[in-house]
Amino acid sequence: MREEARRPGPAKTRPPASAEAQPSAPAATPPAPPPTAQKPPAEPARPPKPKPEPKPARPEQFAWAYPEEPPPGEPKPLTNAPAVDATGRIFLHVQGRLVSLQEQAGHPQVCWEYVTGSHAPGPTTLAPDGSIRLHCTDGCLHCVTSEGRQTWPPANVGQPLGYAAPVVDQHGNTFISAFGGGLIKVDVEGKVQPPGGGGYVRMPYPPTARRPGRYFRSRQKFDAGGVIHRDVLYVGSEEGYMFAVRLDEQRGTNLWDHAAQRGHAGWYVRCWPAVTDDGTLVVAGRDEHLHGFAPDGTETWRTEMPGQTLASPVIDPLGQIYVGLCQSRRGQEPRGGLVSVDGNSHKIRWQYQAAGPVESTPVIGDDGVIYFGDNAGLVHAVDLSGKALWTAQVGSAVRSAGTIIAPERVAFGLDNETLVVLKCSSKGLASAGWPKIGGTLGQSGLSWKGALHQGTHR
Repeated sequence: MREEARRPGPAKTRPPASAEAQPSAPAATPPAPPPTAQKPPAEPARPPKPKPEPKPARPEQFAWAYPEEPPPGEPKPLTNAPAVDATGRIFLHVQGRLVSLQEQAGHPQVCWEYVTGSHAPGPTTLAPDGSIRLHCTDGCLHCVTSEGRQTWPPANVGQPLGYAAPVVDQHGNTFISAFGGGLIKVDVEGKVQPPGGGGYVRMPYPPTARRPGRYFRSRQKFDAGGVIHRDVLYVGSEEGYMFAVRLDEQRGTNLWDHAAQRGHAGWYVRCWPAVTDDGTLVVAGRDEHLHGFAPDGTETWRTEMPGQTLASPVIDPLGQIYVGLCQSRRGQEPRGGLVSVDGNSHKIRWQYQAAGPVESTPVIGDDGVIYFGDNAGLVHAVDLSGKALWTAQVGSAVRSAGTIIAPERVAFGLDNETLVVLKCSSKGLASAGWPKIGGTLGQSGLSWKGALHQGTHR
């Protein structure tokens, strides 16, 4: 059998060379865009320009201020009146310095300054010999002569309390309300008596200092101004009792029996007491009452006040009593005023309405004009019947006591850390009664009543 011849299939043809796959040419790079102008870096935001400080208020009665402008930064309110000596020199602690001022040609002139570098929450006080006492937050009691020279090295007495003040007796001894309670005595040579209280402590004393000894031991803090009357120191406490500490012994003793409620003022006491001509102690308690205590501590009268009494009482030559008020009701702006209490009936005679709360202790002039400030920045001058004579806006809260520093000059410390001096009609303090905080221009707490000494300048 013959095999069939195979038919050849269609011939396979190769594509032409031009049709064969060729390597692809690289893609053309697009032209680079023209360079764009770059923006300059943004300038840092400029801080807003500080607002100019408002000019201090200068009312019609303005005489001068020290410093002339409030200091920059956070001020430390001046809540104390300056002390004034018999020659008219003014002593004020401000911005870490004790300065002596005198008015010349209507402007304050600095006679000298003594640098403490710290703050003094209490007032400057003058001893009977004219030397100056100052208790500062450096934990020391400073003693400086009226010419600005240090009398003795600063005495370590611990941190000061906020409302207390050094009290100086007729012998030149200084009594300090101790931070931990009780009283510290510093003698006329600057030595703590009795010396040494035991152990080293850190606060409120320097790390290497010994705790000063206690002249009068008590757990109660005497965070108030005190008054020495007939060799007895009267001072309020945080527990609502007045203390009567006898000072003519080696250690102080309390003469009032608190178990029998002698000297009980209801709530804590931070005011300076005032002393009447018959020796009655007038005390403004935080229980919204004015109290009268006999020399033996018996409460002889009590008058309810229409508000809180954060200031100290003063007494005019006729025996009438004046004290500032702070009133606060829910939903209302705080307000206040000045109240007059009859010295015989102990009833409220009149009430003068101020523009704000009154923490300022009044001062009474020899012409019967009463001057005080309020927290709205007004200084008021009223007569003994409660009639307004004038008001002056001083631009900052007035919480300090007032004082008449010279004829026709009344002074107040402001919350903006300046002392403002205003023109007034009074030539000096009232010659009788208890016309200002501490009783005298020296504000040492030493009562001039009872013929204690002859050197106190009123």
